[in-house]
Amino acid sequence: MQFQVPQFIETEDKIVGPFSIRQFIYIGAAGIVSFFLYFTVELWLWVLGTVFSLALAMGFAFIKIEGRDLTHVLAAALNFYWKPQTYVWQPEHPEVPKSEALEKEAGISLEDVLSGAALRNAWRGLQTGTKVSPRQVLEKGEKYQIFQKLSGERRAARRIDYR
Repeated sequence: MQFQVPQFIETEDKIVGPFSIRQFIYIGAAGIVSFFLYFTVELWLWVLGTVFSLALAMGFAFIKIEGRDLTHVLAAALNFYWKPQTYVWQPEHPEVPKSEALEKEAGISLEDVLSGAALRNAWRGLQTGTKVSPRQVLEKGEKYQIFQKLSGERRAARRIDYR
């Protein structure tokens, strides 16, 4: 069974001659403004108002920026400039730095926890019943490096030097 797939679904239907209904309304509104200006103001002001309203109507009717109508682009620009744009990161508990709180609670430093040495130390102490310093737990040749992410979080990663 074959089905027809609609093509060009983003194009507007041409209702009034070569114009879509939206384009016709914009140009018609400019014509109405020009008509009322002709009977209410002087000739030079009528010409100036007609040129301005027709240019504005043509812009709204035909100009597209990256596939979007000029009305949508102007509405987005007004919303962007009208609303405040302040983004501030607030920590959950700004009075206590996390590394100091961890050292007070467990008696270990942030670097030891991040590098995994504290976990190995606790596991070895549990197995043997002795206390081993985290620096002794690292196997021979293993190197760990502490790095800081853009968010300020500190992490440790095992360093592998390829030669």
